[in-house]
Amino acid sequence: MIESEVHCHFLNYFAGWWQGVMSERVLNFMSDFWFNHLKATLTDKGVVAYMWDVSADRFEWAGDLYEFFGLEKQDYPVSNTHFNKMLNPQDVPERLSALHDVLNRDPEHDVSSSFSASYKIRQANGAYIEVEETATLQTGDNSDKRLLCGFLKIRKPKKAEASGSIVKSNISSVAASGHVSSGRMLLQRKVEEWFDTRELGQKSHGYLLAVGIDRMALFNEVMGPRYADEIIEKTGGRLRQIVGDSGSVMRVDGDVYGIFFHRAPHNEMAAVAKYILNNFYNVPIQTDTGPAGVGVSIGGVTVDNAKDPASVITMAEMAMHRAKDKGRSCFVSYDEASHNAADGRSLLKTADSFLKAMKDDRLRFAFQPVMGSRENKISFHECLMRLIDEDGKLVPAGAFIPAIEEMGLSRLVDQHALRMAISELSMFPDLQLSVNVSNLSLNTQDWLRNLVATLRDRPSVARRLIVEITESTVIEESSNIKRIVRTLQDLGCRVALDDFGAGYTAFSQLKDLKIDIIKIDKSFIRNIDEEHNHLFIRTLRTLAEGVNIETVGEGAETMAEAKLLASEGVDHIQGYIFGFPRVERMWLPKDHVHRRVSTEAGQKEGGRDLFYEERIEDIAAWKKSGGV
Repeated sequence: MIESEVHCHFLNYFAGWWQGVMSERVLNFMSDFWFNHLKATLTDKGVVAYMWDVSADRFEWAGDLYEFFGLEKQDYPVSNTHFNKMLNPQDVPERLSALHDVLNRDPEHDVSSSFSASYKIRQANGAYIEVEETATLQTGDNSDKRLLCGFLKIRKPKKAEASGSIVKSNISSVAASGHVSSGRMLLQRKVEEWFDTRELGQKSHGYLLAVGIDRMALFNEVMGPRYADEIIEKTGGRLRQIVGDSGSVMRVDGDVYGIFFHRAPHNEMAAVAKYILNNFYNVPIQTDTGPAGVGVSIGGVTVDNAKDPASVITMAEMAMHRAKDKGRSCFVSYDEASHNAADGRSLLKTADSFLKAMKDDRLRFAFQPVMGSRENKISFHECLMRLIDEDGKLVPAGAFIPAIEEMGLSRLVDQHALRMAISELSMFPDLQLSVNVSNLSLNTQDWLRNLVATLRDRPSVARRLIVEITESTVIEESSNIKRIVRTLQDLGCRVALDDFGAGYTAFSQLKDLKIDIIKIDKSFIRNIDEEHNHLFIRTLRTLAEGVNIETVGEGAETMAEAKLLASEGVDHIQGYIFGFPRVERMWLPKDHVHRRVSTEAGQKEGGRDLFYEERIEDIAAWKKSGGV
């Protein structure tokens, strides 16, 4: 409770202010000895006081706010909205609810007109402090004139336990202030202490999660470094809020947090990781400029299965990077990330089945249409590899491509895919196709040399071929990719960057590479009607237009998503709304002799009829509305 001396001084002062109704005499008095005495008393007690004129929404402050908040006088919060922006976003609703209760009380019938609340406030240096607020509502003769007089006092952190655990507020300040190496060292010490107790014979179980923020470089590129820093800080705050006292949360790398659960059963690791993923998926991070959709990827390792405490954090980070490689916003355990002998046998079996299918000519393309948002017609088709097993059943790419990549056979797939695409383009002179090429192929001379030899004298085919590369290739091999892009464009081909926004490519790199098309990652299309996703689409499209690059919105599944993409000027739209991938030449009439690529496999995919005509009504509506 605030000391009675301070409370008395403060209420007496503000009573005089209220009676004077901000007269010139009172305003001058604020700078006199009485105000200085009040400020000194508050500073000595580690307290700041405020008076909030509710009707005018105006704050007046007393006390050393520079020491308390790190703020200069001109930066003091002047309104309730301004003050709320300094609060931890997760604490704002609770404080507003308490205020609402006080402001709506009937002074004639309600005995109490005060409230108290505890929450975190962000200081000027970015660190959060925990404060206690107590306030009393004063009502003048005119009930419209109301004054809320309150105090803020820093909550003292609880003492560390005898076990040597680190106080949570200290952890928070380490993460917030950016001392990454300190956070990593503290977490490593925690793990080492756990191993020491095990050597003493104490039985316990535990696990460590590495939580990495997805698309951090893109936040920095599009919104600026200050916004990116805020995302990092508030992600840490969200994690600490989720974990509470059950674990230790520390920042161990630029955009990576470590969470150590030193007494927890192994079988809960996946469930906790899933809970964190769902929390970030469903609840945007509240920033000073509005809500932001932030995704995370998580890796986990059980510490009692590790032999060396020094390697635990690294093992969790390895699993986290594996989660990012799988497409982000997912969880991968270290055991899953490191293949065991059974995994190896499975990989060999899958790879052998693929090679046999390629030899027996049982590889097929599934074509997915990409719709032009302005012309209201199909711009091109993306070619997606499928395999027909020995029983005639169509096998989706997800069942064999990961094994192919793991076994280093991607170059064979890419070479075969290009041969198939060039054959299709040669057969149908109005057709345009895009084909994916792996990093492995782009880093070898044979792939590009064979393509140049094949297309050098076939410009009409080259003009209708789009080569899709991935973001990671651009980052890792920027100088080599620049040369490859120029060579492909000299042939007449266009080059597209796939899944843009899922990685770390900067727009400055795109401008330098002179990419023709970027395909905006489907994670941005998810819930595009929400403001933060909508803003990102608009910003990405504007920046792309500025460097003369066409855009494709991937993953549109509803007409509403397609219309929003078109209204924002995205050039092309790809997704189930305009067609599933089909092992069928959908651009030909239904009775055309070459319509079906394979009689047996062209009927169904995965046991479901996914034929293009399923979307006829939606596409008709799209054309009728003019696309937008």
